[in-house]
Amino acid sequence: MKDLFIKTSVFIVIGVIAFSCSGLENEPEVKKLNTDSVLKANEDQLKLATLEFKPGVVDIIDIPEMLTISKIDSAPMRDVSFKVAKAYSVLEAEMNEIGASLDGMPGMITYNNDTTNFKFECVLPIKELPKKQPRTCKIVVLEACPMLIYNYFGPYQQLFTAYNKIREYNKANGLEQNGPMREFYLTDPTVETNPAKWQTRIMVPVVKVK
Repeated sequence: MKDLFIKTSVFIVIGVIAFSCSGLENEPEVKKLNTDSVLKANEDQLKLATLEFKPGVVDIIDIPEMLTISKIDSAPMRDVSFKVAKAYSVLEAEMNEIGASLDGMPGMITYNNDTTNFKFECVLPIKELPKKQPRTCKIVVLEACPMLIYNYFGPYQQLFTAYNKIREYNKANGLEQNGPMREFYLTDPTVETNPAKWQTRIMVPVVKVK
């Protein structure tokens, strides 16, 4: 699994800063899920599962809370690939130390588009709250919120093309981003060697422009 985290991280940062993250610097907060939205969230999760491999914009979907082990860092863009690879390596090691089980593929949250001090958070979804706390990482519950889901297929170096299409879609549909963007890297490059088939799920919290 470590090879996947490190190999993926070498590429993912190349296109990330092309998409504006609205300059948001706040770390994700732990919030209790609104039980009134559970049924709608379940319906949307079924929709997401049905359209899992649809390229481009899937829909705006209510994403439920997500339990993760996370590591926040920042660096000048020239150093981000190294920092991301290191973060995933630490996450994997500490996840194993606390006996947590992986519940999905590696992801990243981006908080700004500053090339001199790019702030990001590497996350690994986990199945349940561990009894032991990690040494340097954090256990974080990503908040539930409506998110525009975009499935990108292709090499990580070309992710900026997806960001451009998301911006165009938001503008055409009267939407604006209102929180940090999430990306999840659904394909293991060590198994699928064709970059054209690598799937990245981009998740952008959005609201209607008033």
